[in-house]
Amino acid sequence: MKRLLPILSLAVLILFPITGFAEDTKESKGITENEKRAGFTVQAVLPENQINDRVSFYHLLMTPEQKQTIQVKIMNTSDKKQTYKVEVINAATNKNGLITYDEREKKPDASMKLPIANVAKPKNKEVSVDAYSEGKAEIDIQMPADSFQGILLGGVRISLKSDDTEEESQGMSVKNTYGYAIGLVLTEQDTAPIYGETDLKLVKLQPEIDYGSKVLEASIQNPYPEAMENLTAEGKIVRKGQEKAIAKNKQEKVKIAPNSVFPFQIDWGMQEVSAGEYTFIGKVKGNTKTWNFKEDFTITREMAKKMNKQTAFRIFIPSWWTTSFYVMGTATAVVTAWLMIRYIKRRNGREKREEE
Repeated sequence: MKRLLPILSLAVLILFPITGFAEDTKESKGITENEKRAGFTVQAVLPENQINDRVSFYHLLMTPEQKQTIQVKIMNTSDKKQTYKVEVINAATNKNGLITYDEREKKPDASMKLPIANVAKPKNKEVSVDAYSEGKAEIDIQMPADSFQGILLGGVRISLKSDDTEEESQGMSVKNTYGYAIGLVLTEQDTAPIYGETDLKLVKLQPEIDYGSKVLEASIQNPYPEAMENLTAEGKIVRKGQEKAIAKNKQEKVKIAPNSVFPFQIDWGMQEVSAGEYTFIGKVKGNTKTWNFKEDFTITREMAKKMNKQTAFRIFIPSWWTTSFYVMGTATAVVTAWLMIRYIKRRNGREKREEE
């Protein structure tokens, strides 16, 4: 048996090589270090027209043509003078089902008639605060003459300015910057809810590559001036006319910003994408309503080839590997059986000799 174990171990290693992965924790560690290095905090200064003073974000009741300036306190807790960038960014929805205030370059959805970034703008795009001191950022609000229904949602973002101005001018940055985003809600009806469940629409299906992964992105639109929360989104890809799922995904506790698109994604995984006719079947369930979606889409040969070629993680199994697998498997079974028979014969022989 002592001779048998090394042989079996070698056979297993040949057939099933040991593989593994190392979790990259640099990003998580970097975030923690950035938080420590940032050395500042912010606080919303809530004005008199704040609808709900029990929250830490701005929820302001406005009137047509109203002008107002709101303030954000910036407390520099570091030992040196720091400069901060001040921005107002339209609320958007990311693929994780979260409302974000950091998609600066994203074009507003077609249903958004009045982006909040058009009516609320920083008085100064940069603010400097001395060490261990308190400063303020000011946001000027200019409401249009025409009234609007529902809410406008965005975020006041305060972030530490990078020291590398050359990289910033080129639209690049190798340094992580830390910032805070304070929600900004504007409405002209004090009874207008922040969250609702009026309607959702499937406006587009797009097979594509996202960060090296083959995905089908279903653009689910919230075309109304109200946010949504506590949604459960699920969907699957099937061959047209069939029911078996090729790939599927489910996300819970989804939030969708007003007048925005939720890019719900289904990852094809490691399997190759083949050309053909497919169907997306999806469902979004809220507290009071459920929306069902079903739409066909086509993947052409060119599209399938491009998706498979551009995938970051691909597994290629040569044809010879399959043949070698079966040959080695058969050989291992034969050798193992021969060793076991030989061992049993020797043991029986020893027992007979001992009896004699």
